[in-house]
Amino acid sequence: MSAYIHIPFCLKRCFYCAFPVHVVGQTEVNQNYYKQCLEKQYIGYLIKDIQKHYQGEPLKTIYFGGGTPSLLSLESLQLILNCFKKQSNTEITIEADPKTFNEDKLQGFKTLGFNRLSVGIQSLQDETLQRLNRSHQRKDIDDALGMIEKVYGTFDNCSFDFLYNLPTEVGQSSLEDLKWFVEQFKPGHISAYSLSIEEESYFYKKLNYREGIHPLPNIEIQTCNYTKVHQILQQYDHYEISNFAKSEKHISQHNRNYWHGNSNFYGFGMGATSLQNLIRITRPNTLKKYYQFVESGEGCLIEDESSQFEKQRILLMSRLRTKWGIDRALLSQSLLEAMKKFEEYFIISEDNIKLKIPEGYLVCDEIVGYLQNIK
Repeated sequence: MSAYIHIPFCLKRCFYCAFPVHVVGQTEVNQNYYKQCLEKQYIGYLIKDIQKHYQGEPLKTIYFGGGTPSLLSLESLQLILNCFKKQSNTEITIEADPKTFNEDKLQGFKTLGFNRLSVGIQSLQDETLQRLNRSHQRKDIDDALGMIEKVYGTFDNCSFDFLYNLPTEVGQSSLEDLKWFVEQFKPGHISAYSLSIEEESYFYKKLNYREGIHPLPNIEIQTCNYTKVHQILQQYDHYEISNFAKSEKHISQHNRNYWHGNSNFYGFGMGATSLQNLIRITRPNTLKKYYQFVESGEGCLIEDESSQFEKQRILLMSRLRTKWGIDRALLSQSLLEAMKKFEEYFIISEDNIKLKIPEGYLVCDEIVGYLQNIK
């Protein structure tokens, strides 16, 4: 069993972001208000949410995502962790932006039991970071890497996020950055995401960006870049469309459970989703509505995925994204027949169907889009 904890606070909203976040701001006045009021209030409601819905079983993974969880004080993190029962080998991850921690705070993460860091680098170029409206610069990245190495002694239990297929790039390209970074630091895990333009993002609403249209690279270049990322990370296990692990032990166990498709998991916090016995519950995505939900239990989105059709749809959307694929026994005969349309992209055995890597991953969304309406 896993638990996801959503911490919605960010210093700034990145221009590509469509996640449920609450911008804190970077001025001293804003920071003081956040520390003295916003954080304390949110943690109070979050703990109530956990106490109401967590059933007390030991957890295999706990993941603090956001938003920017590393903005939280160590005291707040401790209060949240105290709510859960953990196993001796529980994977406990915190997402962290380079500008939001110092050496003391990083040491605090380690003392509290955070044994995995997920660091949002995105780019090594100041101009690109500014264009994305990130809150950090290259110097912050360099400082953060030095602190991580000093406190944790290794990058083995770290995951680093990179973006590529960005708006017209200046200076060194994102792929060159990725290659240099991996050769230099040899991290245990890399998440390399092709920039997608979400309808709720600033890029979409304010700058009118559309995928495949200038200043973004066209579809042919995007496809070529995906293949190049796979080649750059050829020493890594490309175990999910955008995720690469140095070895089996470096795979994110939290995300592996999520991509299983029908495994139960908790989701606590604003906008977080839980899955319990094929019932998916998504909490409201604003602070006000989330607080009302915690008090009343109302206002969440409830989706029943227990029908055979829904179970197949969810399994296709999740398991085909991974190197493990999907058991044939879980699919209807009509669905198996429909998959023959894409057989050149599949590796099919007596018991299992999975996509070829990387060419199958490239068309995964197209395949799933076609198949998920077939009963």
